[in-house]
Order: sequence, then C-alpha cells, then structure tokens
Amino acid sequence: MNDDFREFIDELLAKTDIVSVISRYVPLKQKGNTHWGCCPFHHEKDPSFAVNQGKQFYHCFGCKESGNAITFVEKMESVDFMDAVRILAENAHIEVPQFKSGGRSGGYDREKKKRLASLMRDAARHYHENLSSPQASTACAYLVRRGIEKPLVTKFGLGYSINGTEIIDFLLSKGYTKPEMKEAGLIEQRADSYYDVFYGRLLFPIIDNFGDVVAFGGRTLKENYEFAKYRNSSQTPIFDKSRNIYGINLLKKKKQRENVDFVIMTEGYMDVIALHKGGFDTAVASMGTALTAQQAKLIKNYAQKVYISYDGDSAGQKATMRGLDILADCGLSVRVVSLPDGMDPDDVIKKLGSTTYKKLLDEAKTLTAFKIETLKKAYDLTDPEEKSKFTVEAVKVITALPNPVQQEEYINLVQSYTGYSKQVLMKQAELSFSESDAPATATPVGKTRESSSDRRAALFMLAAIASEKDYAAVGFDENILPDETYREVYGALCESLKGGGVRMDSMFYALTDGGKALLAEIADYEFMDGDGAEKYRDCLRRLEIKKAEDELAAMNDALKGADKEEQLTLLKKIGSLTRKLSEIKTNR
Repeated sequence: MNDDFREFIDELLAKTDIVSVISRYVPLKQKGNTHWGCCPFHHEKDPSFAVNQGKQFYHCFGCKESGNAITFVEKMESVDFMDAVRILAENAHIEVPQFKSGGRSGGYDREKKKRLASLMRDAARHYHENLSSPQASTACAYLVRRGIEKPLVTKFGLGYSINGTEIIDFLLSKGYTKPEMKEAGLIEQRADSYYDVFYGRLLFPIIDNFGDVVAFGGRTLKENYEFAKYRNSSQTPIFDKSRNIYGINLLKKKKQRENVDFVIMTEGYMDVIALHKGGFDTAVASMGTALTAQQAKLIKNYAQKVYISYDGDSAGQKATMRGLDILADCGLSVRVVSLPDGMDPDDVIKKLGSTTYKKLLDEAKTLTAFKIETLKKAYDLTDPEEKSKFTVEAVKVITALPNPVQQEEYINLVQSYTGYSKQVLMKQAELSFSESDAPATATPVGKTRESSSDRRAALFMLAAIASEKDYAAVGFDENILPDETYREVYGALCESLKGGGVRMDSMFYALTDGGKALLAEIADYEFMDGDGAEKYRDCLRRLEIKKAEDELAAMNDALKGADKEEQLTLLKKIGSLTRKLSEIKTNR
C-alpha cells in the first residue's frame, strides 16, 4: 500500500463515524463510553457487540469479530476492501482518487459504471414487464409447465425478450445510447443494425450483492435448439462471472433477517428457483462455471458450511471435483450431495419432493469421503491390482488431512472397502507421507514457550500505549516482546503515535490476522485500580529479564560445541550480558 493511498484511507476513517455506520445495520444503545447491540455476525439475542466511538473500533465478545468501519462494511455488504472503501467514501462525500493498483477497478470511470448499472436495471424491469404482454405467451406457458408461479417470477425478477429490437427502442427512449447497450452486453451489431442478444429467450437477471443487475442469463424457448440452450452475458465493465453468484442478493437479504447455517451451491438458474420453491432458500448457483477463489470468499461471507449439489451426471461430477478444494482452501466446511444419476436438484424437487432432497442433504458426504468414493468408482476392487492402486491413491487423500483423528476415521473407511488390515494401511500412510513434500507443521499461534504471565505483561504495555497513558513510554527494544505478532502491533502503535496519536481504526486494515486479533484484545483491555507507571515499569523489567535470560541460555548451549576462539568470544558476551541482567534486576 503506497503512502498516498494510506493517507487517503486515514482521511476517510477520520471523516467516518463508526457508530453512525454500524447504526444503519444494528440498533445500538450507549452505556458509558461504549455503544452496545446484538452482533450482526452471529445473530445473538443478548447484546455482546461493543462499538467504541473513541477508538472507532468494534468487537463482539461472543464470536470475537472485530475491526474498523471498513472491515464492518466488507462483512455486512459482502464486498472486498476497495468496494467497502467506495461505499464509505460515497457516504462521507469524498472522491476516491485513482491510485495505481492491480485492483479490478482498472481505473474505469465510476460514473460510467453507475450509468451502465442504471441501464441494466431499467432493462431488467422492462423485460419483467414484458411477461404481462400477449407476445410473451410462449414464455408464460413454459413457466407454468415448469411449475414457476407468479411469486417466484417476481422474487427472481424473471423476464422475456419479445423481439430483436424492442429493448433497443425502449432504452433509447430512456436516454441511453446503443454504444452503452453494447458495452453492457445487451446488444450486438450485425452489418449496419443492432439486435438484442437475448431475443426470444426467458431471462434470469443476475443481481450482485449490492442489489445491482449486472448481467442476464437467457434460456431459449424453442424445442429444437437452433442456438445454445442458455446464453449468458459476456464479461463487461460491471460483470465478472468469476466474482458473481446467481441468487447472492437473496442470500444477503436472508442473512440480514436471520442466521444462515449453510449455503447450497448448484449449477443453474432453474435449480436455484426450484430449491427456493421447495423451501431451501439458501440455494445459489455458480452459473455453470468452475468455482473460483473469489466466489468461495463470497460464500464464506454468509456461512461456514456449503453443500455442493451439482447434477448427478458425469459432467456435474467433474465440475464438483474442480470446486471442492477451492472451497476447502478458503476455510469452508464442504459437503457433497449425491443426486440420483441423470437428475439435477430441479428434477429431485419436482419428481421426488422436498422431503427426499432434505434426506439427500442429511446424507451428504464430507469432502474426503467424496474424494474416496469417487476414486472407488474408478477402480475394480474385485481385481487385486486395481484394489491396491485404489488403496494407494485413497491413502494419499487421507495423509493430506490435518490431524490423526480424521486420518484414522478415513483409514477405517478404506479398510471397509478393501479388507486390508489397519496395520497395512497405516504403513502405507507413513510411506505416502514420507514421499510427499508436506511442510513441517507450524507452531500454532500463541503456543510459544513464553509463559502466560509474559504475555499478560506485554498485553498490558501495548494496551497502555494504545490508550496513550502518560506513563507508557515507547522506544524499548521490540525483541523483548513474546512473538512477532506483539512486535507487529507495537511497531504499528509507534508509527501511529508519530502521526499525532493512536488511530486503531487506521491501523487495523494493515495488520495480519494475528495482529488484528491482538489489536481487538488491546481495544477491549480493562485497566484495573492500581494499574499505572509502577506496573508498566515492572512489566518492562520482566520482559527485559526474560530476554536476557534466554540469550544467556542460548550462549551457554553454544559453548558446548564451540572451539577455543569461539568460546573466548562467547565468554566475553556472557560476562557483559550477565552484568546487564544484574543491572536490570536491581534497577527499581
């Protein structure tokens, strides 16, 4: 992040009142210096969501979510950092400068994007109104045949393109130009004339999580497909299919009303509509494309668990496999719904009913179980050689799991399929692990050898610095702090002080996840009676002593393997450090 951009963000946060921002989403009541409300991130009944107006910071004592105005808007609107910045800037009447970056805005004119979004909204309304026209009888008959009644037509904003030029004439009357229609992906040019690319199709507006119509999907109503069955909008300045999900606008509305336990990911528009009709109103669709990391992140904004419910045919299975790891890598809990061969969710709801589909959800397999089941179908387990190949591949899947409890669970599953003994399978697991390039397990955050009392001392010092206590002197050696996370936050606090005072809201977005969590602890720190300069000095002394003792221990260990010259050097350092340690201990 360059200095100009950081300066702009600091200005934006300074002109943004976090209480005003959050109050648009959550009713808040002031008690003392803190505003309290029910957390919007885990839908609690008793308020544990605290907003500190002075520090421009929020924290939930229930789910531990915390951050500044930008992170709050990111989560509530399910948008990325830059979109959250734009929302706050618009509210604060600040123009967002055109910074050089690799972001998706690409410097594209914001007003022009708003113009295209307005055009698409007007087009969607007109297409929807077309369904009331006698010329839409074919489309209406199709909807009746598919069991899509008027409430669903309205809920999803379905529409119809009557002919090749009607939408052009309508949009021209609204003041839009043909080049704008073309840029929005609605029309194309053939020779000297333009035509509606969705002519004669039933239309499904694709609405983003801001509530803007950004694209359309169109289904032909002809029995003999002269062209493709479905036609989707091409990529435009306001539509990137890798970042959009069909039905996300409805999912957002649901989350604003109540908690969303899980999301059901399907492939197509009709699957989403059928599932909503069947009572499964968290269904969305990837619009027939392979899932992307951006879509996975978008889903995670709404729920931690996702069911993949793609078609039961081979194409659907392949699409499922492509998306599983992307979702898991994003931290989502993934379940795979096994549909009867040749059926999609729409078929299941219509032919077998909602109760059957609910049963399929309940029986959905975990990601690992699905991978093993898919491998099993690729091998003939009655053939010894095929069975051994399946076992080797299945065990590779198992050894990638993060803990031994999960590994043993799936070892038992493979044993039930193959009949191999558990000992043999465990040996194969050890072999697979040794042949892999798996990195050594990282030390969990916070699990260092420093004692909890050292961490409490460091936390008190950082909290005192953040609160700008008179006695909280800075400038000490950052290496006395317990780990890199404490050092990161200490460095950020010092930088903030150089700017004239601690700005936690400004610091937050630049920290790592560990730094953000520590900053949340600091923001919530409650000083006790007696906390003051003496305690600060005692904490500083404690950490300095700890660092010196650790260094002495390391030097004494190094003496054992050192030659005479190295020993002399080390002994000098040990003597100097011993004297320094004595001074620290006696300096009261």
